[in-house]
Amino acid sequence: MNKTVTVSEISRLIKSAVENNPLLSSVYVRGEVSNITYHSTGHIYLTLKDNEAVLSCAFFRNSNKSLNFKIREGMNIIAFGSITVYEKRGSYQMIISSATPDGIGELQLKIEELKKKLSAEEIFNADRKRPLPFLPCRLGVVTSPTGAAFRDILKVALRRYPNIEILLAPAKVQGDDAAATIVKAIEELNRKEWKIDVIIAGRGGGSFEDLMPFNEESVVRAFFESRVPIISAVGHQIDHPLSDDAADAFAPTPSAAAEIALPVKSEIEEKISLLEKTGFSSLEKQIEEAKYRINNISSRRVFQNPLELVYMRDMELEDMKNKMLINLRSKIAVLKQQYNDIPDISKLFELQFKERKHRFVSAVQSLDQLSPLKVIARGYAAVFDENRNLIKTTDQTGINSRINVYLSDGMLKCNVLNAEKGVTFGKKTD
Repeated sequence: MNKTVTVSEISRLIKSAVENNPLLSSVYVRGEVSNITYHSTGHIYLTLKDNEAVLSCAFFRNSNKSLNFKIREGMNIIAFGSITVYEKRGSYQMIISSATPDGIGELQLKIEELKKKLSAEEIFNADRKRPLPFLPCRLGVVTSPTGAAFRDILKVALRRYPNIEILLAPAKVQGDDAAATIVKAIEELNRKEWKIDVIIAGRGGGSFEDLMPFNEESVVRAFFESRVPIISAVGHQIDHPLSDDAADAFAPTPSAAAEIALPVKSEIEEKISLLEKTGFSSLEKQIEEAKYRINNISSRRVFQNPLELVYMRDMELEDMKNKMLINLRSKIAVLKQQYNDIPDISKLFELQFKERKHRFVSAVQSLDQLSPLKVIARGYAAVFDENRNLIKTTDQTGINSRINVYLSDGMLKCNVLNAEKGVTFGKKTD
């Protein structure tokens, strides 16, 4: 029997199968717009259709806020997003992340792919961008000599800083060969003999297709490889070409680029004048303070009569000398008295020597009285066996044993004939 599933279970299975399909999670869909609704919440709901099918779509506010064109009924667009399933209705729809009018979609995809490639090479890294010079002497411009962009740059640059020298490297900024002329112009302005301090490269606005030369890989690399700091000035408020990301700075219009590149001369002059006044004022104040200090010091008595200081120091030295002599004499007197109070060392030594000699003689005599040799000299003897062990009792020897008897003048080798206990100095005790 086949397993039975609920409607919600089958919806969840379909949702999982659709949303986990990589082909449907990031997909571009081309179609005609119909049933479009701009909701009060900012969301856009629409249907994409072709001759054979329709697809419901939702374009939420967070995603469509960067949209640079208005989606209208009947318009053909290319939508990028993912397919999802709404379980409660049992229907599928597309969640749109971005959209472009059909016709430039392929160009946009090409730009996105190039951007990823160049990003991987760190061409767009912010840490490699150089600061623009504060006060450039010579400005290089890459644009069409007949376009409004160059006139706008000239007008703004000469108004802000009339002393600036401007060198134009003419280039085509539109058409199939525009990219090559832009690259050549940038390379020309990078030659050292022109002594260019900063470059402005751009054009005065136009359609998405008109801006394409500034999305070409060769142009983007020329911006990146420029030895001279370069400003990208493509006059378009919505689209930012890749040259903006590769340049050291970018501006929304050529006029704005001239304002970024050049300071206002009058403002610099005012600032210099202010710094000059501040500097002179500070210097005058320091001079007045120094004069006051000099006058204050010079008015002191020591500077009025310098010898007075010498006399005072001479008196102080004389006083210190007298005090030192008094102190020194006092210490010498104390040491002399201490020396006189020291007893006669030779007499003390002789007395101690006699006392210790007497003690030594007494000790020698005491030791002599206790000496075994002294006892033997009085008529006693010391008896040892053949192993030189001292014999103190009769039990330590036996009949016919050989013994050595030490007397005051020599030794007797004897044999034991008999051994009797209880005999004291020749008498036998009862």
